[in-house]
Amino acid sequence: MKFDHLGVVVADISLGRKHFSKIYGINRWTKEYYDEINGVIVQFGEDETGGFCYELIAPIDKRSPIYNALMNRDRILNHVAYLVDDIDYYYNENLKDDFIILAEPKKAIAYGMSYIQFFLSKKHNYILELIQSSGHKHVFYKNEINEC
Repeated sequence: MKFDHLGVVVADISLGRKHFSKIYGINRWTKEYYDEINGVIVQFGEDETGGFCYELIAPIDKRSPIYNALMNRDRILNHVAYLVDDIDYYYNENLKDDFIILAEPKKAIAYGMSYIQFFLSKKHNYILELIQSSGHKHVFYKNEINEC
């Protein structure tokens, strides 16, 4: 299990990117990913040190799973995400007693069509995303904004 990113819900990727660049010094961004499978637009950003990665998540439309979070200003700091070799194995060995499955695994465009799955901590009420792509590395572009 390897840390990948902290997911943050934003109304608009461009405005979110400008905010995170100005306030947190995030100056390396991936391209934007328009992910119809999951109903979101996402973009990953990090600072020059590469020490921490944010995922900006905007809803494609009102049917998006994060649309209500945005409208209700609830779970804006949406989830913490980790890379694993096998989601089912990791869940059964480590999470099944402490987490609730929020959705079935889905492929994600930003991870080369690898599977992702979301879980809710029963005791601590936070969302965990597992990404079945243990060797994945985001491709960042310094001081460039690459839109889809």
